[in-house]
Amino acid sequence: MKLTCNRENLISGVNIVQKAVPAKSTAEILQGILIEVGEELRFTGNDNEFGIVYEIPAIIEEIGSIVVNSKTFGDIVRKLPDIYVTLETINDGAMLSITSGHANYKIKAYPTESYPPVAFLDTSVSFDIKEKTLVDLIRQTSFAAAAQEEKRIILKGVFMEQKEGKLSFVAIDGFRLAKKTIDVEDSREFSIIVPTKILNELSKSVKGEDDVIHFCCNENQIMFFCDSFRMVSKLYKGDYIDYRKMFPREYKTSCVVNNKAFLSAFERSALVIQDEKKYPLTIKFNNNDEIIMYVNAENGILREVIAAEVTGDEIEIGMCIRNILECLKAIDEENIILSLTHALGPCVITGAEDKSYQYLVMPVKITSKSV
Repeated sequence: MKLTCNRENLISGVNIVQKAVPAKSTAEILQGILIEVGEELRFTGNDNEFGIVYEIPAIIEEIGSIVVNSKTFGDIVRKLPDIYVTLETINDGAMLSITSGHANYKIKAYPTESYPPVAFLDTSVSFDIKEKTLVDLIRQTSFAAAAQEEKRIILKGVFMEQKEGKLSFVAIDGFRLAKKTIDVEDSREFSIIVPTKILNELSKSVKGEDDVIHFCCNENQIMFFCDSFRMVSKLYKGDYIDYRKMFPREYKTSCVVNNKAFLSAFERSALVIQDEKKYPLTIKFNNNDEIIMYVNAENGILREVIAAEVTGDEIEIGMCIRNILECLKAIDEENIILSLTHALGPCVITGAEDKSYQYLVMPVKITSKSV
């Protein structure tokens, strides 16, 4: 195996496939990157749950394939001095020679037979979506999925559902729900639960522009792909929560407020709160067209008044700051609408103009009074 490639292309390929390489594994081979040389230079990272294949152009002199340690190889290529890099197997494939300018490294190589292949799906039946649209769907929902410590595996993923000409991404962690819906021209229907890992890594790996990315799925896997790379992941199995029943049928209080002003107030309140469970933020929506935020916490006391348009009943709720901050950062509109039922009922947040994004969060018991 021998080839020459551009260093920046090499770094990009290695950086992307490393996202699928486990930091620790009982199988040493999984901590490696598979390098295959055919018509192009192909890299593969795979942890048996999630795999990435990435191709870059290269000047090929001799085809072949090997596996090298991901960390060692990645650390080296990121420090190479010249714009071009030559990779060549030596010692009957037992070593990989890496040459750039006057620098030369020789690292241990492994045979490819025991490296698990990434199973590609049939791409003849696929869905198309713009990169920017997909990145926004992920950005506005995946943060609300449950942490990896969660025992209910379905909550650790994002529910993707296409039905009646609409594609929805939904994430729930038991305390909050984020949902984004877009219109699609495709009449086909499906519903799957996708691990957040592949979605988050995908959003970091694409440019988020108007280029189209494709995806296809079956009952076990999903694959995202374009000209240069493919990402494949196993799906979570199980019945997803009937999230539609979580939204109240009617609300007693509605509030329109500037998103930036509301977000800034929450960020300021975080300065005096270290333990949100012990000291949640108290928020009062009153009929004087204002929101009063109050907390008496371990680091100090905060009271702030924010101008807003409040209609309906006066209401006072307790809220964990993090649960709101992530939502406000995900909404791209100038103004937002908060809809409430009662002190311990769900609070639903949407954009004032675009209702395609919905965020539901459960209040907490109030500990700070006298707002």
